[in-house]
Amino acid sequence: MLDFSEWKSLDEKQGDTYEYGCSMVYFNSPEIKRIQESISPEDLYEEDGDRTFGLEDEHHVTLLYGIHANEVDDNDVMSISADNIPPIVLGNVSAFKNENYDVLKFDADCEKLHEINANLSKLPHTTSFPDYHPHATIAYLKSGCADKYIQQCEGLTETVNPIEIVYSKPDGSKVRKSIR
Repeated sequence: MLDFSEWKSLDEKQGDTYEYGCSMVYFNSPEIKRIQESISPEDLYEEDGDRTFGLEDEHHVTLLYGIHANEVDDNDVMSISADNIPPIVLGNVSAFKNENYDVLKFDADCEKLHEINANLSKLPHTTSFPDYHPHATIAYLKSGCADKYIQQCEGLTETVNPIEIVYSKPDGSKVRKSIR
């Protein structure tokens, strides 16, 4: 049985607001840190100092983005999200590419992530991505820059242990649950 008293609601705003809520599993990744240290600052994509781009400073896998926070109880999101996540295998460094930037990422291999995503998807939500591809973003790079880092990371894998579930709400507040 989950102990709801351990969940912390953080009402401090970071200045960011979003249209929807997002549930994520956080972990520490020495390999992501190592890859980030090898990335040339000239290759990073940034928009007018927008901190949502550049290097990803919070190592996580998104469980579901698009949660209608005004229609969903925080306890429902957290109880589904904190459902016994085993270690996650990160591997196959690749990129999502668009005309503006490349998203350098690790694929995340853990069947439980798919199960949690399916259960969260039963809650009111909106998504533009019908297929769930769990991944851990490493960095946002200028368009065309990802390939050299993908080559450098060929064959690299890492197993990470989930440490925290975070439900980031549209108003910038966060609900957190330590899981290790």
